[in-house]
Amino acid sequence: MLRKRTLLASAFGLALVPLAAAAQDETEVTINQAFQSLLYLPLYVAQEQGFFAAQGLKVSIQTGGGGAQSWAAVIGGSAQFSIQDPVFVPKSREMGGDGVVVAGVQNAPTVFIFGKDDTPLQNNLAHLSGKRIITSPEPDTTWAFMSYLIEQEGLTDVSIVNVSIGNEIPAIMADRADYALAVDPQVAQAEIDNGLHATYSFSGEQSWYPYAFSSLTTTQAYIDENPEAAQGIVTAFEQASRFIYADFDRTVEIAMQYFPQLSEEVVRASVQREIDAKGYPETVAVSEKAWENNMKISVYAGTLEEYPSEATSYAANVNTELATKAAASLDAAN
Repeated sequence: MLRKRTLLASAFGLALVPLAAAAQDETEVTINQAFQSLLYLPLYVAQEQGFFAAQGLKVSIQTGGGGAQSWAAVIGGSAQFSIQDPVFVPKSREMGGDGVVVAGVQNAPTVFIFGKDDTPLQNNLAHLSGKRIITSPEPDTTWAFMSYLIEQEGLTDVSIVNVSIGNEIPAIMADRADYALAVDPQVAQAEIDNGLHATYSFSGEQSWYPYAFSSLTTTQAYIDENPEAAQGIVTAFEQASRFIYADFDRTVEIAMQYFPQLSEEVVRASVQREIDAKGYPETVAVSEKAWENNMKISVYAGTLEEYPSEATSYAANVNTELATKAAASLDAAN
């Protein structure tokens, strides 16, 4: 066991901490996730591979039930970090609050269109004209994505049918619509369990990628008061993101541990699609383009008042220092 732990530490640039010492010196940190989601797999990998522990951190994972609740947990002090759509940080700043994005967790707009029709849509969006398309209710993400796409592409006679998240597949099977927008594992379940076809990827469009879809957020005050813990958290996420691309089988094992209700086939397909789309960041620093792509949709959806502005700018909201140091330290160790 010690040999295996030593090899893992070496492979990912970890300083091997004696288990007894680590237990005594651990700093407790709470991360509140909006939902338990395959999109947040770097969090689970960091936990299960011991990347947090190797940084001297004891991490507790809580689930808020939504992005607003997770960000509120940070503002209220019951959590030190949260994972959700990063839009809550500039929205808070518009109202005079504090907040900062420190790492990407999902770096692509990994939303897909699926339906009974297997006609490829990637370069044939005109095929959607006259069709009924399921999204979540306004102003949720899939509604914003589809509404913006309709306007961007000049599609005509498209009817948007709203259903709550998780009910996309039954609605398609009941012929309430022709297509639906969703993320994995719903997309993999649609294909594998229901014989439907994923025919369009938002991530596959150059103008949409990269995209700050889900991010690790905290406050600058926490970083200033706890610089080592903040750096350790971000370094662990950098390690986890790299691990996902290095060890697919172990990554799937961890995903199945957190989603035991899903079949292995569905989990493998979901994780592979995320990797192919570069949804999990290859490095966790959030780029200015990824930020701008999110802000563009957030303003369109009415979540934010304007972009760019003092409250919504990349410079005001994104801290890349921790991510840059994390990447440099791991590169040096390897």
